[in-house]
Amino acid sequence: MVEAVVWLVVALALLAIEATTVTFVALYFGAGALVTALAAALGAPVAVQLLVFAVVSGATLVSTRGLVQRALQRSPVVRSNVSSLVGRRAVVTVPITAAAGRGQIRVGTEYWTARPYMPDAVDIDEGEAVEVLAVEGVTALVLPVGRSLTE
Repeated sequence: MVEAVVWLVVALALLAIEATTVTFVALYFGAGALVTALAAALGAPVAVQLLVFAVVSGATLVSTRGLVQRALQRSPVVRSNVSSLVGRRAVVTVPITAAAGRGQIRVGTEYWTARPYMPDAVDIDEGEAVEVLAVEGVTALVLPVGRSLTE
């Protein structure tokens, strides 16, 4: 009976570890330990307990891990934060001038420091529409809408 309690404690510890991670590995060994606790409670010798633990843990791991991983990978990737800026249109709120080297844009409800994508670009006036081509640190690199990269 002592072995059953030990296996139960091991199972609970493994399930607690799984609850704090998202690896889906400790879950399989926790299930193996639970079944082994049942085998120990029914009087199985230690060698049989170890075999039950190995077989149940291995079988659940092999049979379901691929399914769980595929299900988790199906969720769509949503671009967020800085990566979501690239390709978006914005409005210049503080002129982007050659003298200052930068200005400010509004993308949706957010304000970003901005500078021209091309270092030799002409000034971009307040109210002009721009497209964010890249982000370096906290500065958006922009090109006025309607201008090409070769201008």
